[in-house]
Amino acid sequence: MTHHNIIGEGDITEGLISNDFWNVFDCRLLTYVKSPIQLRFLSTRTNLIGCILRHGIVDFLDYLQKNLNDYLSDNIHILGTENRLFYSKTYKNIDDQMEIEVTCLAPTVFHQIRHDLGITSQLFRLSFSPYQLRDFTNPGKSGSLMYKTLDDLFILKTLREYEARYLLQILSGYHLQINQRPTFLNRYIGLYSLRFPTSLSYMEIYIVVMINIFPMTTKINEIFDLKGSTIKRKLRGNISKDQLHKLKDLDFKDLYPHGILLPKTIYDRLHLILSNDAKILKKLQITDFSLILGIRHLDVSVDDLMQRRPTTGIAALFHMSQRLAMIHLENLHLEIKASEDYSLSPVCYFKPMEIIDQNFDRTFFYNQDSVAFNTWPIPGIINGTNQRIYIYLSLIDILQTYDFMKQFEQTLHRIKNPLNHHQYSVVEPDDYEKRFIKFLFGNVFIKSQDDFAWHMKQRSQTTIEKENKTKIQPRRSRSLERQPPALTVDFRL
Repeated sequence: MTHHNIIGEGDITEGLISNDFWNVFDCRLLTYVKSPIQLRFLSTRTNLIGCILRHGIVDFLDYLQKNLNDYLSDNIHILGTENRLFYSKTYKNIDDQMEIEVTCLAPTVFHQIRHDLGITSQLFRLSFSPYQLRDFTNPGKSGSLMYKTLDDLFILKTLREYEARYLLQILSGYHLQINQRPTFLNRYIGLYSLRFPTSLSYMEIYIVVMINIFPMTTKINEIFDLKGSTIKRKLRGNISKDQLHKLKDLDFKDLYPHGILLPKTIYDRLHLILSNDAKILKKLQITDFSLILGIRHLDVSVDDLMQRRPTTGIAALFHMSQRLAMIHLENLHLEIKASEDYSLSPVCYFKPMEIIDQNFDRTFFYNQDSVAFNTWPIPGIINGTNQRIYIYLSLIDILQTYDFMKQFEQTLHRIKNPLNHHQYSVVEPDDYEKRFIKFLFGNVFIKSQDDFAWHMKQRSQTTIEKENKTKIQPRRSRSLERQPPALTVDFRL
C-alpha cells in the first residue's frame, strides 16, 4: 500500500447536523445517481482515503476521550441531539496539497455502542494506529469501497448518503436493540464522512465501521450470502476475485441439499431471534437484507472438500479462495513480523452462541479448540454426512428501505417475469420477511430430534500440520477473560 504524507490542519471543531439533513421527502434518486459516479472517481484514491480516514479515527478517539475525562460544558451538547453531534477536522495530503475534511458523526452514541459491546477506546484505537488499513473490493453488486484493519477485527464500508442519514435517524432505537435483546443485526460502531474538493465543487462520501464477524483466525472455509431468492442467486461462469467468498442461495442448496442439523434448543432459540430480527426490519420497511453465513469444517481437510465437489464451478471457486487465503496469510505474517509488538488476535466481538444465550457444554462442543473457545460458534452437523462444522452468521445490509427506486425495480420485474417476480431479491418487506425465514428454516437450518450425533473424529495429520503452521500468538484482551463457567446440557438425550 502506498503511504501518503498526511498532516492535520487546525483543531477539531464541533457542531450539530442541520435539520435539512433529515429531509423525509427525499426520494433518494439523487444518491442512486451520485454513488456510482463518486465511487468511480474515488476508486483510484482508495489508499489516500484509507490513510486519511485512519488518521481521523485516531484523532477523534483521542479528542472524545479527553472530553469524556475533562469536558467544559457549552451550548452544543443539548439533551436529545446526540445523534446530530459531529466532530470535524481538515487534513492535507502534502504530495498533492489536496485538503480533505473528515467528520465523525454521532461520536458519543457510537462510543457508547462500542463500550456496550466490550470494545474499549484503547482496543479500538489499537486496531487503527499505527497500522494502515487494507483496502479490498466489495464482493457485492454495489461496488462499495471497503477496508479492513490489519488485525482483521473491523470492516469499513462506504454507504450511500441516504443510508448514512437513515442510520443516524434510527441510531437510538438501533442502540437499544443490540443492547437490550439478543439480535443478529450487524454491529455498526462508527460513522464518518469525507469531503473532497473537485474541479466544480465538493464530493462527500460516508463510511461506516462494522465489526468483522469472520476474522481470519476463525478459519472460515465457505461464506454464503442468503436472501431466500432464486433468481441470479448462483455463481456461474468465470469466477472473479470479488466473488470468492460470496456463495449464494442456490449454491448452498447444491452443496448442502439436506441442510445443516442444529441441536433442538439452539435451533429454537436461533429461529426466535432471527424471526424477531426479520420482523423488526419489516416494520422499518427494510428489504433486500442478507444472512451472511460462514462455515468452518472440522472433520475434513481442504483436499477432502475438493474431492466431494466437481472439478469446475464451485470447486474451482473454493480451491482458488483457499490458495489466495494462504497467500494472504503468508504476506500478512511477513507484515506482522516486521512489528514485534503486534500480533493477529483471535478476539471476536460477535459471538453467535453468546447472542443465542443458551447454556451448553463448551468443553464438549469446542474440545480444546482455542479459536472456538474465543469466538463461540454454533455447532452444527451436515445433514446426511454427519460431518461437524462451526457456524458464524449475521444479518447485513440492513439500511435499504423499500423506497421509490426499489418499488420501481420490482415493478419492472413484475412486467418482465410475472410468474416468478416474487423470487427476485427485491420484493415488498412483508413478502421478503416471510420468504427469508421460510428459506432459512426450511432449507438451511434443520432441527435435530434425538440424534444430534456430535462426536470427535480423527483429523488427518496433514490438516493439523497445516493449521499449526498458520497459528498466530494471540493479543491479550480483556474480552478473552470474560468467559463464564460452562454449563453442561446433553443434547443427545
